Amino acid sequence: MLRQRNQLILILFALSAVLHGYKLSEPRYVVFDEVHFGGFVNDYHDGRLFFDIHPPHAKLLIAGAAIAGGYRGDQDFTQLGTEITEVSPALLRLVPAIAGTLVPLALFAFLIQLGASPIAAFLGGLALVLDNALLIQTRLITLDGLLLLAIFGSLSCFLAALGCEDRIRRTRLALCAGLLAGLAPGIKITGLAALGLIGVTLAVDFLLRPSWQKLRVGASHSVWVLTGALAMYTAGWAIHFWLVNEPGPIYPWPIPKGNFLADMVEQHRTMMSANAGIRTPHPHSSAWWMWPLMARPIFYWSGEGTSIHFVGNPVLWWGTTLGLLVVAANVVLLKITNLRLPDSERPWPRLLWVPALGYLISFAPLISVQRPLFLYHYFSPLIFALATVVLWLDHVGWTRPGGLRDQRVSFYVATSALVLGFLAMSPFIFPFLEMPGYTSRVIDLLPIWP
Repeated sequence: MLRQRNQLILILFALSAVLHGYKLSEPRYVVFDEVHFGGFVNDYHDGRLFFDIHPPHAKLLIAGAAIAGGYRGDQDFTQLGTEITEVSPALLRLVPAIAGTLVPLALFAFLIQLGASPIAAFLGGLALVLDNALLIQTRLITLDGLLLLAIFGSLSCFLAALGCEDRIRRTRLALCAGLLAGLAPGIKITGLAALGLIGVTLAVDFLLRPSWQKLRVGASHSVWVLTGALAMYTAGWAIHFWLVNEPGPIYPWPIPKGNFLADMVEQHRTMMSANAGIRTPHPHSSAWWMWPLMARPIFYWSGEGTSIHFVGNPVLWWGTTLGLLVVAANVVLLKITNLRLPDSERPWPRLLWVPALGYLISFAPLISVQRPLFLYHYFSPLIFALATVVLWLDHVGWTRPGGLRDQRVSFYVATSALVLGFLAMSPFIFPFLEMPGYTSRVIDLLPIWP
């Protein structure tokens, strides 16, 4: 079993690494949000204060790798479409690409901890490897790949800690879960979903089997998770204030005074206020109900006879939406009837509620947000939905014990559909694929394309 897992992980890693690394420098132009995040790298290099609606942790990692690689902070990022001439774009995009390479592996580990078979976990990981939206988002200077890696890495570590008998290893896993759970909101505040889900899982685990032993272990988990989370979150801010101490040219807020905690509180107040104050409409923003339908892809860049759009693999995006509805219907029918699906002798997944709740925790808060939001805000709910559907398919016997060669024909049909969906959308995300006639026809077919 361990050998099979390692082989499947290696396949996922190899595919993901090739797709993220191949021609990472293309396009050699500033694309969409690289206007902001590339500029922040320059600010860190020069020690200039800047303001962003997100905490600094991911930007620190991106800037640190670029500066360690020799970047001198002299590339202009003020205009979309500016040619990147002072540095290899791959150096600036390296950290997001590494994170994007590892996100499918984090989902694989998460599914294994939820009780999925290795084949089911592989299918979930493969679906993310072949998601065009996740691929383009992690081949650019953006934060989402790091956010997803932190969220699902923390949950994997925490679930592993719950099932671990060795006290020392359990403590290390809980601390690791805490560090990653603290990194997640340090990238975007929506990363608090990881801590929220960990807290609910701890409470449910105790309530299902209450005992003094459970209470003691749960309290230990809570302490180590919170310790790691607070340490990681405050460390990121401390490094940020240490690095940037000169007023930038357009920094209209009070200069930090050096009283670290007071500065951090003030920054959070300003972040929340600025976030809530964004009201300017954007032509590519979308309503929350459009995201499960992938109904409004985002135009990112055009030039040299090609263009880039944020668009996902329709087999994954539409398939998980349909699958989630089927799972919900199955749960309801099981409650009110004696209906059972054929070949569902396997026990009901004990932790199926974890990714289902994760979907709600990560999705529901975004419904009430008033500022313009975009399709990429659905990434976390999408992956939780994928985990829910894959775990349910594993339960009903759609996957078979054994390896890849032992699966039913429908498994190969599904994986082939994922490959075809990826290939169909690839001209929209790879600037070196010039197919203007094809892309214009697909734009006419996809719903509500701006």
